[in-house]
Amino acid sequence: MTGENQKKKFIIIGVVAAILVAGIGVGSYFGQTKKGITTGTEIQGAAGLKDLKSEGYDPAASGKEVLTIKTDTKKNCSSTPWVIAEKKGFFAEEGLNLEYTGELTIPQQLPAVLNGTNNVTTAHINAVATYIAGGAKIKGVTIGGVDPTPDVDPKYRHMRFYANPKLGVTTLAELIKLKNGQPIKINGTEPNCTTFIADNAFDHSGFNRDQIQYVVFDTDTAALQAAQQGNIDIVGVHPPFYKLAADSKLPQIFDTADTGLGEAAGTTVYYFTEQFIAENPEAIARFVRAIKKAHQYIANPEHEEEAIKLTGDYIGQPVNAVHYYYTGKGFRDELLQPWIDDLVRNGFLKKDQLTVDDLITREFDN
Repeated sequence: MTGENQKKKFIIIGVVAAILVAGIGVGSYFGQTKKGITTGTEIQGAAGLKDLKSEGYDPAASGKEVLTIKTDTKKNCSSTPWVIAEKKGFFAEEGLNLEYTGELTIPQQLPAVLNGTNNVTTAHINAVATYIAGGAKIKGVTIGGVDPTPDVDPKYRHMRFYANPKLGVTTLAELIKLKNGQPIKINGTEPNCTTFIADNAFDHSGFNRDQIQYVVFDTDTAALQAAQQGNIDIVGVHPPFYKLAADSKLPQIFDTADTGLGEAAGTTVYYFTEQFIAENPEAIARFVRAIKKAHQYIANPEHEEEAIKLTGDYIGQPVNAVHYYYTGKGFRDELLQPWIDDLVRNGFLKKDQLTVDDLITREFDN
């Protein structure tokens, strides 16, 4: 990487720090007054709240002091553990009342947590690391998603990448040959899961990641439409949208297994602010227990169709798979470290600037 590119990456970190401060009011505004505004939908935060609470589980019936944790409404691909934890009463069993404050775009989620509009949300490791490098006082408390092992149905892999059908290619190698050194346009915002997976898949396949040009879209569905129209070369999407991609006749050319990173290709964490963790350790402990019960439930093959149906019903999209969620105990460094290493390689972090333990606390899941 050139010195100029390195300089640009570190400038971005400084910009992130400024955004964290300036964005706090923005996150609060959207979290409190524009509940449920999402691209292409009319779903309201209140409707999401009603949907999730429809089974009528009462946290007070647990016999524990009822504690409230606030989060965004999650009408998106990350909703499954929250849906299951509500519909099966796992939050209520722990005396937790989850308050869903409304739908937020990804850039709004961190500011809303920092200012207390929300208490918890999820993100991939490279996003969390970038936030912390930019000055955010947050920590992951338990692992969320991971990529499935090879013995698990491929439909649970964290992402699939499809080619623009107008290009007439069916493999990444064919696309590389067709483009002949020209930029390859893929949806994604650096750094996030799409860019991490695409970069590493190119590396693992022996191609040059620097050939990739990322284009920002608000949603997977918007990116899918762009690929159909020929405006980008590759579209990366998450499991709830695999069916939509297949129905659109887009050829799949690689997925997260092609990174060579195994389970680490899909790692997310649930994060809170350091202040909330310090002031509410009992709430965090209960949250970790409940969300891990949801992970176990989702992973049980007997519950596969139920988890898919409940997710599809909740997000209002046709779904034939959901994300794969971690059922192990504690943090395994090898699931997090590749994301940090990739940030260093791309110039978003300096070597040894952050360690795994800078991103997480092992207090509640060990």
